[in-house]
Amino acid sequence: MSGGVQEFVNQYRIENDERDPFDDCLMRSGGVASWGYDDGHSEFLSTAIAELMRLTMARDGVMSVADLRIDSARDELSRWVEADPIPGSAMWPPPSGERSQYWCHLFLDSSPEEVRLHLRRAEGVLDEFVIQAQRRGPEVAPTFGNFTRKHFNPVTGVTFYGIV
Repeated sequence: MSGGVQEFVNQYRIENDERDPFDDCLMRSGGVASWGYDDGHSEFLSTAIAELMRLTMARDGVMSVADLRIDSARDELSRWVEADPIPGSAMWPPPSGERSQYWCHLFLDSSPEEVRLHLRRAEGVLDEFVIQAQRRGPEVAPTFGNFTRKHFNPVTGVTFYGIV
């Protein structure tokens, strides 16, 4: 996206009731991360998946998480590795929503090696998710909206997303 991540975030907030795109991505990524659960790293896995989603949305100008292609999010890591930006910089700004602490914990409090490790794990889980989506619905576009669903637990009052 020519305008950059922050410009996308600003536009997303305008078009989505002031919600932060990272927060919306993190809601969906939790279901994907639980499906691809990784030996005690689910928080980092969810965060890494959500960030790949947010960066892809910024690049492609996608204003709805439901419309985001899973394969595009999977491929985003290679684009960012080539650019080699620093998390928290103007090129790669942190989110500012309610759940931004998860982003800060992974991208600012972890070593560069740990960040790369978790992003690679996220890429691997998204790759498997794309394969499963293609098997389950080869005629359907592989978007997060087509292969994740919102659920509500009436006992706890918690809303969450899961894999279709």
